[in-house]
Amino acid sequence: MKWFAQTALILLITFSCLPAHAGGLIRDAEIEATLRDYADPIFKAAGLKPSAIHIYIVQDDSLNAFVAGGQNLFIHTGLIMEMKDPSMLMGVMAHETGHISGGHLAKGAEKLKDAQLGTILSAVLGAAAAAATGRPEAAAAVITGTSGAVMRNVLSFSRANENAADQAGMGFLDKLGISASGMTEVFALLKRQERQRLGSPDPYLLTHPLSSERIENVKSHVGRSAIPQGTYPKSLDEKHARMVAKLYAFLNVPEKTLQRYPAGNNSVANQMARAIAFFMQAKVDQATAIMDALIKERPNDAYLYDLKGQILFESARIDDAYDAYRTANKLAPNESLILVELAKAELALGTPADITQAQQHLERSLALDRDSPGAWHLLAIAHGKQGNEAMSSLALAEEALLAGDADGAIVQAGRALGKLPAKSPSHQRAEDLKQRAQQMKKEQKDAESSF
Repeated sequence: MKWFAQTALILLITFSCLPAHAGGLIRDAEIEATLRDYADPIFKAAGLKPSAIHIYIVQDDSLNAFVAGGQNLFIHTGLIMEMKDPSMLMGVMAHETGHISGGHLAKGAEKLKDAQLGTILSAVLGAAAAAATGRPEAAAAVITGTSGAVMRNVLSFSRANENAADQAGMGFLDKLGISASGMTEVFALLKRQERQRLGSPDPYLLTHPLSSERIENVKSHVGRSAIPQGTYPKSLDEKHARMVAKLYAFLNVPEKTLQRYPAGNNSVANQMARAIAFFMQAKVDQATAIMDALIKERPNDAYLYDLKGQILFESARIDDAYDAYRTANKLAPNESLILVELAKAELALGTPADITQAQQHLERSLALDRDSPGAWHLLAIAHGKQGNEAMSSLALAEEALLAGDADGAIVQAGRALGKLPAKSPSHQRAEDLKQRAQQMKKEQKDAESSF
């Protein structure tokens, strides 16, 4: 599980009412796949194309989820960990999908042009990416250029939109044969939180104000529904437990994890949490022993090899990490994040053959997910190690554009243009990146001057 850096928080806080203890964005192949298992059927039920909707995981312990910048769904780790079963999280996702399908975000932000919304979203993500790849000055520039506009456009939804999103969400769940009772449980949880935090309301309550009418409407729907309460795909239970266990173990001190996930419980989720806790205590042998035992039971589980690879790589056992990542990749060849981790291990090994393999794996990863600043950064390193400065600059331009660093993208694209063969596809791509970066720079200035 990987974090984007703290520098992005100024934008994240202003954009979504996050508290100051938030920690940026998280990437994890297994968790993202699990969230997709929940969300994609809901998106399809709403008539939306799942591949067009991005899901982002925000490291923050509050109960919050929101849509922003069009078809982008942000979910807090605190919300995920408080959902006792998949039906609750699916209820939240169905509600947020109601906002997307209803166009509520666009209607609530008419002062911003579509391009400016895209600029703000790229700023939120880009500041994190810039900091994560070792360019804090770029992150600071993104924040300075856009935070004023974001501050004046914090998400807020009308009660009518909230009711409409509830109704739409329940309809999507009905189509899937899933009870909306999970949504009522979320409301009950939020009301308890509201009573406990009178002086500091939860961000979800700020952006999604609850009302007795909303709650009664959902309860009434559940009562009338022919779908038995508590009905949802039980095949998701273990995935949910594993997702929560990984988040909890990585986001809490090891002692708390070992207390919550005690010895003697041999479930996969429990053992994964304990392995992570031992890893965080630098007890690598104990951690890998647990992972090896799990892998022996489930030799075809790519995500177990992925976690083992992370434990070994971050413990400087590169050869062993490479073996684990290579197996994970064989078992899940289309997991873009696993390809990135494998390439990272290959770059660390450093032989010419390993670097060539890293380049190929990164190119494969980017074919699956082009919006990964970290993958572009590693690809720039791979090209640089091979002496291909032109392609290295081109990759850095891609990274900078995704990071919202227009000036950096213009500089790197210019360097690439000076070295690439004229009229080649790469040369044309560099020209396109430079033009897009120039447009982004203009949009960022326009966003500031519009208010």
